[in-house]
Amino acid sequence: MNRVFVLLLCFLSASAFADKKATLGSFDGFVERMGAGTAELGRGNTGSADTAAQPGAYWNPAILGFRTYTAYSLHAEKRDLDRAGGSLGVESRIGSRMGIGGAVLYRSDLAFDVINDDDEKLGTATPYFMMMYVGLGYRISRKDAIGLSFSMSYDNLGISGYYDDVKVEDGYQSPVTFNLGWLREWNENWSSAVVIRNLSFSKNLSATWTRNTSSDNSVSSTEGVRPKVLQIGLGYHSRLLGRPISSWMEALDYQVADTLLAFDPDLHVWTGRVGMEWEAIPGGKIRIGMDDSNYMFGLGYLFKIRIGKRWWPFDVSYALVYEGDAGLWDPLSFGINGRIP
Repeated sequence: MNRVFVLLLCFLSASAFADKKATLGSFDGFVERMGAGTAELGRGNTGSADTAAQPGAYWNPAILGFRTYTAYSLHAEKRDLDRAGGSLGVESRIGSRMGIGGAVLYRSDLAFDVINDDDEKLGTATPYFMMMYVGLGYRISRKDAIGLSFSMSYDNLGISGYYDDVKVEDGYQSPVTFNLGWLREWNENWSSAVVIRNLSFSKNLSATWTRNTSSDNSVSSTEGVRPKVLQIGLGYHSRLLGRPISSWMEALDYQVADTLLAFDPDLHVWTGRVGMEWEAIPGGKIRIGMDDSNYMFGLGYLFKIRIGKRWWPFDVSYALVYEGDAGLWDPLSFGINGRIP
């Protein structure tokens, strides 16, 4: 009964974050909130406190310190309103205490209407957005690891061909930002993590930059900003009906202010994520979770293929997403995680 109570507590705790919605679509970090990895998506986009989460360079660079093998991950999804995305990650061990990894996250609108000042449709564009991560993790003890990752974003609007009298710039590149992570496995049941995201090398550590919309300055410039994020994760591992089960809970604080630290609650947005993963049959997993007001369900199965004298294991995952605020069902998310023996 106590084990079931802990799992239910994770889901009920999400109501604590429901009063203040994370309306953060105005900054480039929207790609981060969509997450990376189908397995993690199926359990509410939780991955910061899981040493098996991939790609580790994105979820928490400290995860790389626990990596003991070479791993790869591939994620692709098609969402409603002609949105698509995916991710690719590769990571490996270095020596006995270190790990290194890289990841690319991709998001795109497949058919975005281009409309002029007279509300006339000129055609469609396919804007896309990418974030690239390179991370390093170091295991400082048997239970603890710390990590550092660097990230950079690039977005392309794809609309310059519709403007003859203005030299519109399609592509924008952000400055390099960095992320700090810590992860501890307390025992066989509990793990915890802290990740600080989107820090820059400016005096306030704020990731802001200027976008010049046109090369001839005929269009006013805009500002790109990525809020600092404090992410705290907690994992609990047990057994249900004799099979392994894990529950995850994460709390996130977005500071939407260009200062080092802001203590005004109006300059912070809080949100939360919860999820569970149960290995119902050997190699087969059922996942369920919630990310703010979005609800997720996932399935996964571990396959093993023998090539020569080696077994090549890979996990195939599926996720179904319901976006609660918009009332949209997104049934197409697939991913593969594997390791190279």
